[in-house]
Amino acid sequence: MERLIIGTAGHVDHGKTVLIKALTGVDTDRLREEKERGISIDLGFAPFKLPGGRLAGVVDVPGHERFIHNMLAGAAGMDLVLLVVDANEGVMPQTREHLNILELLGLQKGIVVITKIDLVDEEWRQLVEEEIREELKGTFLENAPVQPVSALTGLGIEELKALIDAMTKEVTPRNAAGPLRLSLDRAFVVPGFGTVITGTLFSGTVRTGDMVEVVPPGVEARVRNIQVHEHDVQEAQAGQRVALNLSGLEKEQLTRGAVVSTPGYYRPTALIDVKLTMLSGAPRPLKNLDPVHFFLGTARTVARLLLLDREELRPGEAALAQCRLERPLVAERGDPFIIRSYSPMTTIGGGRVLDPSPARHRRFRQSVLAHLSELEQDLETGGDEAFVRQKLEELAVADLSRLARATRLPAERLKEILEALRQKNVITSLGESFTTRANLQEWETKILDRLEQFHRQFPLAPGISRAQLRGVLPPAFSLREYDALLERLAVDKITVRGDLVSRYGFTPTPSPEETEVLGRLARFYEQGGLQPPSVREAAERAGADSRRQEELFAYLVSQGTLVKVTEDLYFHREAYRGAVELLCRHFASSETLTLAQFRDLSGSSRKYIQALLEHFDQIKLTRRVGDHRILRARNEQEPGDRIQ
Repeated sequence: MERLIIGTAGHVDHGKTVLIKALTGVDTDRLREEKERGISIDLGFAPFKLPGGRLAGVVDVPGHERFIHNMLAGAAGMDLVLLVVDANEGVMPQTREHLNILELLGLQKGIVVITKIDLVDEEWRQLVEEEIREELKGTFLENAPVQPVSALTGLGIEELKALIDAMTKEVTPRNAAGPLRLSLDRAFVVPGFGTVITGTLFSGTVRTGDMVEVVPPGVEARVRNIQVHEHDVQEAQAGQRVALNLSGLEKEQLTRGAVVSTPGYYRPTALIDVKLTMLSGAPRPLKNLDPVHFFLGTARTVARLLLLDREELRPGEAALAQCRLERPLVAERGDPFIIRSYSPMTTIGGGRVLDPSPARHRRFRQSVLAHLSELEQDLETGGDEAFVRQKLEELAVADLSRLARATRLPAERLKEILEALRQKNVITSLGESFTTRANLQEWETKILDRLEQFHRQFPLAPGISRAQLRGVLPPAFSLREYDALLERLAVDKITVRGDLVSRYGFTPTPSPEETEVLGRLARFYEQGGLQPPSVREAAERAGADSRRQEELFAYLVSQGTLVKVTEDLYFHREAYRGAVELLCRHFASSETLTLAQFRDLSGSSRKYIQALLEHFDQIKLTRRVGDHRILRARNEQEPGDRIQ
């Protein structure tokens, strides 16, 4: 089966449905009302066996102006369009509106079909063709082939089939390897089977048994069965018309415009950044925040358009805008969309999605306009580098999976872009994550500034704690990414010692006055032995400034003079070593130790001995078992455990 969709377009009653029946043998008008009124109301579908043997899908759209919303749902997935014009009537209002829509949707290939030529003479037909050619100037159909036909007599039908066969060979296949995306256009219940949805597969591949997600409402279901052109298949690929039988879903949960997708890949959005173009024939300017009817894929909602650089958009002009949607829908970067005036409803413009999940913007911001202009340029050249860089700037730092969720680009494509950006020195790695060079420079400056500030405020402190320093960075930083950043800066910008970080080359240097205070503190603790003074008592006796006492004690610990056991309990290093030696001598002749035994051995009080023993437990020298402690074996001690 060929992975391509052929569609119709044109004014009501110009013979689109009859033409499709002549080509395929299928009457696409399935509704009773369509039969009674003799016009198409909703989308019609048919398989089309091309002369070369390939099987394509056909979407027949209604031509009446009241059903433009249905026409738009069908036009979204077309690869080749047949613009149908009645030889009797020539170009009509819906011919022009449909042509405008096809232009705005970015279609590239089409054939002009002049129908009902059996009812006119050759001279009239030529006049009609000249009129059509004039109308098509400047559009993608300007040089399109024109094929006159009569569906009633069969005249020109075989030639049209051959023309379609030749042109469809030039169609670029859609991406079957990408994420699954099917824009739902119908949902119904088949007795005995359950809920069935139909739509065109825009990208990806779906297989029987796959779990899929329908967004909105954001519910998962299993694919029980797949049909392409009413034939059961095990898989379907991008570019095919598909019917999926989904288990666990009720028809009431589904609406036209929902997307069947890879679970967790898409999420609805109520904000979309776009490049918007007004048709030159639009009846009036579009003012900022005017409501419009917004069409994307098979979805339809009301939007207000925030014009970012002007108060109004006049016919024929283009501008950057942010769409604020009344009902969230799924959008993808590069998606085409159509807008119609709120009342009366007429097509007035359209454009392409630049960013499907932006931040909320304020108007007349040059930075915003510059970023969106970059995204537009990226899109026009078929690239995504600016988009990836901007998303990385927004995220601050991200690994591949997080960046893939934000950009919704396939992993392999994303890796290519990241490598290209790295080669251009635009981004850099932090472990397994990425950030921009600009972000890295900003964080480096913040970290160094914070260290300078800390060292000025606490000149004796050996460094700031890692947790405290982390506060200058965005919350997005994981601990792993933070460690990678510190490791990078530790080459020549900072020094990391355990939990403390300092500026590279920094050495605490006390003043003569501070040296005297530090000496007094050290002597008080040396004299106190295993019954040392409290921090407050020692600081007061030494004449230390109460605002500096934490810094002074941290300096003595960093120099190895004092050993910190609790927030308010320090021992001189000689007293501490003596306590360790007592402990080891005891365990040389006994397997257990009680608090009372160690108190008697040390000659100290219960308050100090209990704190010391709990400290020995924490550094994994001892382990408490009930009321006793035992000495840990060396193989129980973790790397980094040590006696201070």
